[in-house]
Amino acid sequence: MRLDEYEWSHNPRGIHNTNVYIYHLDRYQQIRSGWVKLVSAEDEFANNIPELLRAGITPIIRIYRPGSCGQPADARTYADIRRYVQAGARWFELWNEPNLGNEWPGGLPFAIDPTDRDNVIAPLMTHWLDWAERVIDLGGYPGFIPLAESTSPPHAAIPWLEAMVGYLREAHNQRFRAVIGNGLWCATHPYIYNHFYQEMPGRGPLSARPPDQQNAAEGGWHFEYPYDPICQGHDPGRTVWGGTALTPLGDPVGLTAMGRAFNELLGRDFGAGAVPVIGTEGGIWPWPGPGEAPRADDTRYPGVTWASHAEATTALFNWIASDAAPPWFFGLTLWKENDYWENPAGAVPTVTRLAGTSAPVKNVPALSILEGVEVPSLEEMPEGPGPVHGSPDYHFVILTPGLDPDWFFQTAEAYWARFRPAVMDTDALIAVLPYTRSVAVTVIARPDQVAQVNAQIRDRWPNVWYDLVVAQTSADLSGVFAQRLAAGRPFG
Repeated sequence: MRLDEYEWSHNPRGIHNTNVYIYHLDRYQQIRSGWVKLVSAEDEFANNIPELLRAGITPIIRIYRPGSCGQPADARTYADIRRYVQAGARWFELWNEPNLGNEWPGGLPFAIDPTDRDNVIAPLMTHWLDWAERVIDLGGYPGFIPLAESTSPPHAAIPWLEAMVGYLREAHNQRFRAVIGNGLWCATHPYIYNHFYQEMPGRGPLSARPPDQQNAAEGGWHFEYPYDPICQGHDPGRTVWGGTALTPLGDPVGLTAMGRAFNELLGRDFGAGAVPVIGTEGGIWPWPGPGEAPRADDTRYPGVTWASHAEATTALFNWIASDAAPPWFFGLTLWKENDYWENPAGAVPTVTRLAGTSAPVKNVPALSILEGVEVPSLEEMPEGPGPVHGSPDYHFVILTPGLDPDWFFQTAEAYWARFRPAVMDTDALIAVLPYTRSVAVTVIARPDQVAQVNAQIRDRWPNVWYDLVVAQTSADLSGVFAQRLAAGRPFG
């Protein structure tokens, strides 16, 4: 399969239902949803699938069996999946957060620990693989098991993910490879707290608007944690795998972090490209009630308020659909329906904000699932950003010494307003970008500075998309950026 061949709405907005048997089409339509996660007891939603698809809403079905984690799926589960597929559903999940232990059979005589290969990892992955193959045979897409995105042992998500994928590599390599190429996707649970921000206009990528100034209709949003400039400036080199003294067990608490880790493991261990990732629980959570102080679980970032949650959530979905997000991240189903419509203070402002804005559309490139780009070993990531594939993750405009930022904004205001590059007077941020991120750097220099900046940026960072603009006068600069604006190209 190719990444663009998966069948879905191409609208990343989604919502998670409250419980089995709970279904409210009017609510899903009110927020212009493109996904709905339905936890079901059996096949109770099968008759609703056609109307969901007609409404442009793609269902994700999880048939819930209490205490079934690590156990073979029962015959009734497969009968229910067959009924859902016949009704038009394609996306399926099996278990939920095995690293917390809540859904394992009661009274287990062993600890829920990822280092216990025989009692935990082997039955978990072997029975999941049996289920995944059966889902594909029935005509569906099987979801890889979502983990609670913890950083605390023994629940830490990254060691669990490495153990799960590592077991499949060693014990079921060819079987899992076949699943990768025939409909596999990865479910994640990105409860991202306040790990996001919006830049202040003209102040660069390290600036952050306070929550009452955030605006979903404007640019400058960062949802790429832990790869965003604020996190990298605070702890250079941090990745989802860790890589720093502050993150010994990784840092997966971001919107796309666990999906990135999963796809990097597929690239490293199976030579795969990228499979779709959907957050089937999560969002900007938790948030405070009306009139309460901003919620700032991570004090490096602005907090979240009752009102700003609406702006940020709307922006989050727009970001997923933009070129800033990975092409494989297909969306998020917010946890959960009753928290948004049945809050003690009434429906949250986020419902009204989403209802009043058009749903974004995500374009997916034709990337082959099993012909991906080689990923370096996780232990030997080179310094600095990786190569650009398609569109870069970041775009920096760097002004060389002696050039006034006001001169740039006055001369290229329309260009900046359309493409929103991060404008700075230093190249220091290039060094803190990890290999898993890419960047285009537009350097504005005088003729006498060209040799210096070539050596400083182009020659030092071969993976950077290097875009040199030589300008002596305002007219020179204005002409260059006017041409780019007319052509719709941010880079030369």
